[in-house]
Amino acid sequence: MKLTRDYVYSVREVITLRELVETSCELYPDNTAFLFEKDGNICTVTYKQFMEDIRALATYLNTRGLSGARVAVSGKNSYTWALTYLAVAAGCGVVVPLDKDLSIEEAEFILHDSETAAVMISPEIEEKFSETDFCRKLYMKDIPQYISEGKKLLDEGNTSYADHHIDPNAMGILIYTSGTTGVAKGVMLSHRNICTDITGVLKYVTLLPTDRTLSVLPLHHTYECTAGFLAFIYGGASIAYNESLRKLKSDLQTFKPTIFITVPLMLESFLKLINEKYNAIPGGKAVLAMQKAASMALPENGNARRNLFKTVNAAFGGRVRLILCGAAPLSPEVYKAYESFGIKVYIGYGLTETSPISLMHSDLYRSPYNNGYPPAGISVKIIDPDEEGKGELAVKGPNVMLGYYKKPEETAEVLQDGWFRTGDLAKPGEKGTFTVVGRLKSMIVAKNGKKIFPEELEYKLAKDSCVSECMVFATYNDDDPVICASIFPERDEVVKKLGISPEEAPEKYREGLKVLFSELVSKLNAQNVPYKAIKKIIIREKEFEKTTTKKIKRNAPGNLTEE
Repeated sequence: MKLTRDYVYSVREVITLRELVETSCELYPDNTAFLFEKDGNICTVTYKQFMEDIRALATYLNTRGLSGARVAVSGKNSYTWALTYLAVAAGCGVVVPLDKDLSIEEAEFILHDSETAAVMISPEIEEKFSETDFCRKLYMKDIPQYISEGKKLLDEGNTSYADHHIDPNAMGILIYTSGTTGVAKGVMLSHRNICTDITGVLKYVTLLPTDRTLSVLPLHHTYECTAGFLAFIYGGASIAYNESLRKLKSDLQTFKPTIFITVPLMLESFLKLINEKYNAIPGGKAVLAMQKAASMALPENGNARRNLFKTVNAAFGGRVRLILCGAAPLSPEVYKAYESFGIKVYIGYGLTETSPISLMHSDLYRSPYNNGYPPAGISVKIIDPDEEGKGELAVKGPNVMLGYYKKPEETAEVLQDGWFRTGDLAKPGEKGTFTVVGRLKSMIVAKNGKKIFPEELEYKLAKDSCVSECMVFATYNDDDPVICASIFPERDEVVKKLGISPEEAPEKYREGLKVLFSELVSKLNAQNVPYKAIKKIIIREKEFEKTTTKKIKRNAPGNLTEE
């Protein structure tokens, strides 16, 4: 059944991030808002303390000439990152989240283009910024001192935080994104954009004050910032911080999240480890298959499935009830595996330009085969559908960006009559859902006018256990596309299949790889119509270059060449 307004949860409406955080701190003052490890100890911050720190830090920034200014924040996920973001957004000026992994040249370009007045830097990237004096530098390690000075100013009667005015419809957040293609563009988002996206999602998804997430994805990215930070603050829930991916396993045990926000690559990696553990046991593969089949026959509500996979659930900390997965397509096989473990999987789709969530699963509907419905108050449609119903997905609603910063022509190209043209291809699915099938820019058009979607071929290739990563693209010969498949092998699986390792017999291993993947591509070509045939295979020695949310960068030069 299609979701309607009859199926929404009651939420409190907020239109600014200041209203969001202040109302949460009033409702849940003694709840734990943040948990993190420091000097071997677990530290906690309550909502009451968080609000006090926000007011103090914003007051300090205002009295340092930054009232109404653009202030960037850059560094690994941490309480001080979250504090800076909301201190700026709620009581100072416009916040500019900055990817910590950018080169100093890329960072300086964004700081210059955004007209940023100051940047708050975490300790691990201080050295990178040491040679630049482009704008004022503030340091997260000094935030305790900034807060102390801010509190003193508040005690002396400074009212700059209270006096700060926020226009919910003006730019409050400026985020630079290049996605998998193109040059970085500044996406202008308002407080209303972010807040209505959060409340639109929470009308269909339960988030409780007792919930906890472990923040792993980069906070400068809108997906993690909105879903894994601001939505949890709205709900009075708690946020723990993963120190590093090397510590992810132990952090899951320490912080025991109930909701895990992630991307497909991470779920695939976890599942691979689970499969390897079963395969190491005699007959383990058959046992796992039987357990999965038995689990899916059990009710999805309750603990029956979780009890059947107690060891698997214990590896996630024992409390994960829900996985939110976005940023890239998730294969149905991986989806079904986690569902069999007793963990519900919700798939979302969105872009920075839509704050970000535009399609989503909910407590009422989820499926491994589509991206669900738009959140409450948001509309989507397909532009220029072909005979199969595939066309460009467009989004309209209060979550759609104000535009690209200082780029009116680019803004006009994608914003038309209130509809944001996503550049993604989608098709209608069951019960009024939508399925995103690929990027318009990556679509290949054959000489006969037929359309080829690389993502479709990549999905089929990636199902083979010997394929770790792959990317399909085209080179052109007299306007006729030559479809290429670039493959990064799954080394351990290849070694098992060939019976040799690259260290033992490098030439024989390379020849074996060629035969292995030629057979795989031939089998795939036999299943497809001729114009979709892969004509060239590239076997990579290194992983593809990716975005911070682990999507392969399609236009990165190193991803398009033979190594």
